[in-house]
Amino acid sequence: MSSEQSLTIEQLSEYQNVVITQPNCPYCVKAKALLDQQGTEYSTLVLGQQLTKTVMVDFIQHIANVNVRTVPQIILAGHYIGGHDDLVAYLERQIDNNDFDDFEL
Repeated sequence: MSSEQSLTIEQLSEYQNVVITQPNCPYCVKAKALLDQQGTEYSTLVLGQQLTKTVMVDFIQHIANVNVRTVPQIILAGHYIGGHDDLVAYLERQIDNNDFDDFEL
């Protein structure tokens, strides 16, 4: 994949709800299933297709000051959630509250 095909950090910043995945990733499938159960609309971006791993790492570093190496990486309502386990913890804390502003890692 050439850098011309990859989304930029600026373009990624336009996504409010996104799951960054890669093929054959069981935790990506589980995370998307959880979001589907919640009725959350989101976009899926696949490493090697819509963006490079370097762009993903730089983007997460830019928005959350966190170094990541794995997928899925999840952003909801423009806020960085993290990976699958972080999503599970986030959803457990949001049972009666749809406000994304009080979530902390």
